[in-house]
Amino acid sequence: MGRYRSLSFLPVLLLAAAGPLAAEAQDPRMVEVVELIRGGKQAEAVARADAMIAGFASAQHEPGVAYYCNRDRGGVVNLMGAAQRGAKVDLAPEAWCEALFAKAFALTDLKRYAEAQQAMAQAVAMDPSNPHFRNQYGDTLRLGGDPGAASKQYQRALDLATGEEAKARADGGDVGAVSAMANRALRGLAQASAAKGDLDGAQGFYEKALERDSADSEARAGLAQVARLKAKVR
Repeated sequence: MGRYRSLSFLPVLLLAAAGPLAAEAQDPRMVEVVELIRGGKQAEAVARADAMIAGFASAQHEPGVAYYCNRDRGGVVNLMGAAQRGAKVDLAPEAWCEALFAKAFALTDLKRYAEAQQAMAQAVAMDPSNPHFRNQYGDTLRLGGDPGAASKQYQRALDLATGEEAKARADGGDVGAVSAMANRALRGLAQASAAKGDLDGAQGFYEKALERDSADSEARAGLAQVARLKAKVR
């Protein structure tokens, strides 16, 4: 499967149209968790994800070891970078990280933002170069009332996604997935700016998203909303 074909690629409102999880082939329990979320059984999904996370942590826990998700070459790059800094490291199953993401996803839907942030913080620590995770972490922070911290995660997601996009273009590969991730980050930056009261900044980010993809309906709707808000304050 493709590198970014996972639950973490999906916007919250499009979960029902989700494609297969990258981690499904490694652990079929992820299929059950996703189906619970799709079915609106968020609390049960959290419980199932928690059981997976506890099992992975128990099986692979070693004091002082930093675990990194085994996500194609991304996990190895993260692990090597940490090892070069002198850290004691090891690779973790990708399903561990997907379970953390799924838990945060469901908790966000339940408006349990502080818990969702904790889960995403762990997921990001285990896969720091994953723009999906950064975008979702930004969502949990923004919805939990910290747009400043959210902006930092969205910006990091944007940097990672545009870097991947440039590599894909240079290699003649498909840029669709990474381009969509970059636009999601721009929309997140716009939403965080609006939450901080910076409507001009929000407008700029939505406009950048539309410059990248004129068919981005979410960015177009967001830009229209900003225009209505600006009209009210004049």
